[in-house]
This record gives sequence, structure tokens and C-alpha cells, in this order.
Amino acid sequence: MNALIWLLRVGGFLIVAGRIGAVGLVQGPRVEATSTNAIIRWTTDTESGSRVQFGRALDRLDQRAQSGVGTEHSVQLQNLEPGRTYYFTVGTARIPLATNSFSTPPLAKPKDEPVSRVEDRTAAPPTPETPAVLPRPPPTQVTWGSLRSLPDHFDRHGADFTARDADDYAAQAWLFLVRAKSEGLPAKLDRNGVLRVFDPKTGAFAAYNRDGTTRTYFKPGRRGYFSDQPGKSVNLRQLDSIQPPR
Repeated sequence: MNALIWLLRVGGFLIVAGRIGAVGLVQGPRVEATSTNAIIRWTTDTESGSRVQFGRALDRLDQRAQSGVGTEHSVQLQNLEPGRTYYFTVGTARIPLATNSFSTPPLAKPKDEPVSRVEDRTAAPPTPETPAVLPRPPPTQVTWGSLRSLPDHFDRHGADFTARDADDYAAQAWLFLVRAKSEGLPAKLDRNGVLRVFDPKTGAFAAYNRDGTTRTYFKPGRRGYFSDQPGKSVNLRQLDSIQPPR
């Protein structure tokens, strides 16, 4: 039986899947959100129930919504607060399959509402930014693909990121993907579903399995290393899940 795999994505619609027993996540979760409502969709490889646990904090998913049994799942969340971030888990009544987050758009200002001069002077074109407060990484056994390989990766590459220990190194690798998706860093997805991400500013490179777990994380120190990697360029902000290109 495979262990539960789950991974949080901030500021987008992440694709990180989990599997326990006979139910597996094939696609999603995908989120369509308005200021007060959201529809969450996902696909499983076998028929199962549809339940979403959600809330304002990752460790407090105190609300739930559900729908019928099938392989194509669609659950509606109602009475949400505008301009808020919600965390959620999709799955069945007993089996969570993936964890994610989304933000509801703020309510639009009335057209005749004047804009203050202070706002006029300080306004700037919106740009992608790293979240001010990064989420707390899940445990290492959830985020790292092969625990047997972790000590070797840490011994060889932990110093690249001044990691305190193997767990800190694995946590930084997980947060690198969170930041990469928020900033839209260069990324490639190969036919095996391996996602490779590169930060030109810091020189950091990471590879992730199709279930979202980390394969490796280091600084190559060689120009053209990322360009030489296999795969097709993808937009991380639009990537719902780590799936191989067709």
C-alpha cells in the first residue's frame, strides 16, 4: 500500500497528488473561485466519494462540503469571504488525496468610488511576488521521494543552502517549488512526469516526481545546465498537476 502523498501549493492550482489503497488521483484539483464561492474539481482512477475539507489555516480544515460518487468529482464551496486564502484537501470521506490552496478575489470597488491621491502616488503595476509568509512544510517523509537517498543528497548539496540537517534541506526543497510556482520560475516537464525548476538569480535547481515529491535540489554551478535538461517548457502558474506532456 502506498503512503499518503500531499503537497501544498500557494497562490495557484497545484497538481500534487496522493494515493492510498485503490483510490488514486489522476488529475487536479482545479479551482474556479469567485469572491464568495468556489468549485473544486478532480479526477480519480476509480469511482469514489467526493469530499472537500477546507478552512483558513492548513492545520484547521474545519469546514467540509461533498457531492456524489464517481471518477469526475465536482464540489461547490459557498459563503466564502472575499479576498481570503483557503486551504483544502480533496478525497473521500476517509481518504485525503491532495492538499492545495486558493484565494477568493476581493470585491470590486464601485465604479464611482473615488481613488485617494495617496493610492495614485504609490500605485505600481502588479508583479508576481513570493508570499510574505511561506507555509510550514509537511514532514520530510511526505515531501521527499526516496528517504534512502536523502542523506546522500544532503551530504552533497546541503551546504548549497546552508541547511542545518536533512530535514531542513528537504523542507527548503519543498518551499523552493512553492516559491517557483508563485514567481513563475523557468520549468520543464518531461514525458515521465518529472518537473525540473531553475532559479536564474540564485542558481538553484530542483527536480520533482510526478506525485510532487522531491528528487533532488542543488546548485549546478554550470551555465547551460538547465537548458540541457530534458522536457518541455511549462508555465508553473498554469500547471494544475505534474503530468507528462502529450
